[in-house]
Amino acid sequence: MSHEVESMMYVGATPWHGLGEFCGDEPLTSEEAIIKAGLDWEVSKVPLWACHESEEDMSPIHTHMAIRRDTDHEVLGVVGTRYQPVQNREAFQFMDALVEAGEMKYHTAGSLRNGQRIFLLGKIGSSEVVPNDKVDHFLFLYNTHDGSGALRCLFTQVRVVCANTARLALSAGKKEGVYLKHTANIKDRLEEARKILGIARNEFDAFDEFMKSMSSIGMNAEMVDTYLNSLIPDNEEAERNTRTENQRGELLNLFENGVGMDIKGVGGTMWGAYSATVEYVNFHRGTRSDNGQAQAKRFESSMFGSGNGMIQKSVEILSDMASA
Repeated sequence: MSHEVESMMYVGATPWHGLGEFCGDEPLTSEEAIIKAGLDWEVSKVPLWACHESEEDMSPIHTHMAIRRDTDHEVLGVVGTRYQPVQNREAFQFMDALVEAGEMKYHTAGSLRNGQRIFLLGKIGSSEVVPNDKVDHFLFLYNTHDGSGALRCLFTQVRVVCANTARLALSAGKKEGVYLKHTANIKDRLEEARKILGIARNEFDAFDEFMKSMSSIGMNAEMVDTYLNSLIPDNEEAERNTRTENQRGELLNLFENGVGMDIKGVGGTMWGAYSATVEYVNFHRGTRSDNGQAQAKRFESSMFGSGNGMIQKSVEILSDMASA
């Protein structure tokens, strides 16, 4: 397993990134998911000390503490004294209520960056953009143990025909999902997070409308050229834009020959342009990685980084083009 993905499990179809331990086709409880995903550990706040001229010459740091994993004493981050860690089992509590009510099934869970980030995907439904092109809907729970962010629950969709995964993009520029700060009242605030299911369904309904409208709008050569140049603009400081041109060429090839482009309502449409972009981010976009880590890098980028930004930019460009 690569450095980015420390541990992972999945149920049912193999995730697009091809990582993790297959745990069968039957739904799991949160406890089973936690164990299978290698998340059955806790963290603690421990004091920090400054080492001066020697290990014997040390003084305590009163403004910050370290977050340390109890099982192997791996230090995951440095945080302020008021920071209260949310344990993995606590983070899963919100999802448990939905699973018990039959409204969600656990699908994927895992740990990134040696335990600094943990995540969980739960399936809550699906829709069909055009006949034979289905999209599954997921809640994406994300927590950090390095002090870099709050517990978050976001919305994700997966295009089944090619297992392309993307963060829901219509929320660009708005406060997405639920953010819970690491403070002492986190357990009380987890109750509030249960409202996210209703929020998610509204977001997915809106995105379904977007996808279906994009499938009815064809793109001629000029529109495709405008889209590619807007999504991947030239670097004005470079003498030659060879890399940029190569990226556009690869994306154009996916628009013409990517997975599912032979489905009526996909090839040659704005929905096809969006789908090609997500496929590019998920499978083809270049990464700075060592051997065996490219897909793990793409997974993290599509969920949290520049890959997700590219997908959201695609939605903004297509929306503007459709309304012009």
